[in-house]
Amino acid sequence: MRQLIIAACLALSPFVCSAQEPTIAALFKEMPDSLMPYLTKNNRLDMLDFMEARMKAEVTNLFDGKSEMTALTADSLTIKMSPVLTVSLKLVKVQEPIDSSNVTISMKRTYVLNESQAASVVDVYTAAWRLLSSRVDHSTILKRDDDVFSRPHL
Repeated sequence: MRQLIIAACLALSPFVCSAQEPTIAALFKEMPDSLMPYLTKNNRLDMLDFMEARMKAEVTNLFDGKSEMTALTADSLTIKMSPVLTVSLKLVKVQEPIDSSNVTISMKRTYVLNESQAASVVDVYTAAWRLLSSRVDHSTILKRDDDVFSRPHL
């Protein structure tokens, strides 16, 4: 009987270990509304349900526009919030646990106004959605001013 219990514990241990790893979907469900002001919690839940059902994951956002989740995996997701804003979330494993978790969440917001004007901002959060760092990853928005000032004046 003891061997049967030990065998059952060993057989179930991979499931217990994998249950401790958060998925991006689970973290996205618990994301504070303040970090994604376009979407309510119900919008986020609807998007996940639509993706799981292999349907177009489009919702009407709080600005009466359309937002669509375009990709979802166990560790990442991408949402086209508006014609100019795309948000990508990615789980990143870390060596030392932060807030009792061995993952952080990288949120990249990409703004594209036109072919010559774009910017990306990357924020890194704990699994409890506490901000760890923020940086501008790429920006060509201010380069437009250089173009204006370098042109000969009439």
